[in-house]
Amino acid sequence: MAAVNDGRMFDTPFNVVAGFRDRAQAETAARRLASAGLPGSSVEVEPRPNAGGPVETAELRAEMQSELNGTWGGMATGRQARGALAGTGAFALAGLIIGGVVGLFIGLGMSMSLAGTIVIGAIIGLVAGATIGFVGGGGTAPRTGAAVAAPGDFDDPMPVAERDVLLAVHATTADTAERAARILRDDLHADRVDLVDASGTPLPPEHDHPRPADPEGYWWKEAGQG
Repeated sequence: MAAVNDGRMFDTPFNVVAGFRDRAQAETAARRLASAGLPGSSVEVEPRPNAGGPVETAELRAEMQSELNGTWGGMATGRQARGALAGTGAFALAGLIIGGVVGLFIGLGMSMSLAGTIVIGAIIGLVAGATIGFVGGGGTAPRTGAAVAAPGDFDDPMPVAERDVLLAVHATTADTAERAARILRDDLHADRVDLVDASGTPLPPEHDHPRPADPEGYWWKEAGQG
């Protein structure tokens, strides 16, 4: 379906995009949707993976939004976060011990309060170690993991939009789109199912978790209205 001049990608306000690993699965899904009562003209199967066009663009937008929602603080990937946490714990402990030992020697050498220098040294070591572990662990974990990971097991695997055969359902009502999404997700086990409006914009942050600030059903009601 070609993009239209007013910035909309689709002629319908309610659209579902799903990814399947091969064409046979996508075509089976299209037949299953037709048997469930959806008009055949409302179901579109992309000619090949990474074919370009509005359907792929909409899917890429949805995946990018999911990635942003899933990253830690909007900045770190899952592997970076795990590495940072592990590094913080390990280096903080090491810094605590080293700082305490240094404080002990300073206290002995300068006739200062032994307990005070040990505590100060331990705190400084703890903070310094935690900082080093946080930065170092977050930076090295993705590279270390990538060296032993199976193909595709990375924080940034190839997007579904570029890997899978995409199927799109174009609907004029929210109920039809949501019914198609349930079939694709629960019965046909698509790799990914996203709902988008006429402009190809995903419903933030996806269908299952509407933003708290928006009234219930707001995004479906306003879909395709700009």
